[in-house]
Amino acid sequence: MELGKNRLEALSDGVFAIAMTLLVLELHVPNLPPTAPNAQVFPALLMLWPKFATYTVSFLTLGVFWVGHHVLYHGIRRADRTLLWLNIIFFLLVSLLPFSTSVLNAFKQTQAALQFFGANLTFIGWVLYAQFAYANSQPEMFAPFVSRDFRSTVHARFLTYPAVATFTMLVCFWSVEISLGIYLLLLPIYMIPAGTRRSRSESMGSDDRGETPADGSGSAPP
Repeated sequence: MELGKNRLEALSDGVFAIAMTLLVLELHVPNLPPTAPNAQVFPALLMLWPKFATYTVSFLTLGVFWVGHHVLYHGIRRADRTLLWLNIIFFLLVSLLPFSTSVLNAFKQTQAALQFFGANLTFIGWVLYAQFAYANSQPEMFAPFVSRDFRSTVHARFLTYPAVATFTMLVCFWSVEISLGIYLLLLPIYMIPAGTRRSRSESMGSDDRGETPADGSGSAPP
């Protein structure tokens, strides 16, 4: 049974918006009196830098995954039950990230907290890749304007992040700072643009069928 993708995209926007907003709840105003001088407020704010670091990494990572999900479904023209449930698992892991960020902030000196946080990021990446791999294996699930070169590029980028993140989670468990730095450096993998190409006749044909048109350069994968 084929299902419309609009509901999936709407659910994606809602889940990501809530998860990204919940991350800021980890930042608390320093416990100082309202009349505290600058000499106390400024150092107290500086003491929050570890939480600002985890907030930044988590927020930017969710933003990049949202872009990746959006671009992937721009090229998909239909969904089935398998793809639907892959999305449900994806959203489950996305909504868990505020909690895993809280665990990391609360137990920075433990390997368990860093492993839990890293596993959360890693599995989000793997499930996003699984969505692409499944859609790529199904006949005509992608719109005609999605080129073979585009699929190859997205395949490589969607696979690189979870693969490196898995390695980081298993190896760099002795340092929160190093692990966060690696996770942050991985994000540009999803940011480098690569376009889809289609002919004018394909563009007109897809427009007539009610499919989402792409501009001249196409969409860029995350």
